[in-house]
Amino acid sequence: MLLGSYRVIEIADEKGALAGKIFADLGADVIKVEPPRGDPARRRPPLTAARDGTPISLFWLALNANKRGITLAWETPSGRELLLRLIERADFMIESFPPGTLQRSGLGWETLHQVNPRLILISITPFGQEGPYRDFLGSDLEVMALSGTLSLAGEEGGEPMRVSVPQAFFWAGVEAVMGGLTALAFRAVSGRGQHVDVSAQVAAMAPLA
Repeated sequence: MLLGSYRVIEIADEKGALAGKIFADLGADVIKVEPPRGDPARRRPPLTAARDGTPISLFWLALNANKRGITLAWETPSGRELLLRLIERADFMIESFPPGTLQRSGLGWETLHQVNPRLILISITPFGQEGPYRDFLGSDLEVMALSGTLSLAGEEGGEPMRVSVPQAFFWAGVEAVMGGLTALAFRAVSGRGQHVDVSAQVAAMAPLA
């Protein structure tokens, strides 16, 4: 497999799930780290029954196939140490928390880079790590509207309309993998990892081009 020799640590919520899925489909060893109570996306409709009869999301199943999984409270001191041990041997880490979350948990880019100088950190957020909107929350509808993508939908001469299938963070996931692989090519030359900053707003602008 194309990425069979690489390992990805995914601590993202559903905003980063597609990025991890693409890495997994390309052969990478993707380890999905869920909180002790499980990924909330496991309960997102539509639901089906797991082998033990527990309801589970078809959305979650589709985006997490080919991944391995563990539960870990990485916000705690002991959980943080365990996560850093995983990161020591990882090539990529995908996260999708608000800017500054990892820094406040003692897992900022400087710390991660010191633990593993070859690590490529991929951060997926609605509006990126910098700029006036960096701390804003953003749903699919808001990201699609602010990217201008909604202007393509609706009746001619009418108001913009939401596309039926939420997709802003799917675009972000694709761009995240492209950015990660670009950073991997840079690492092959320099030996150093990079922090890849993915804005879903900017990613959703790509189709407009």
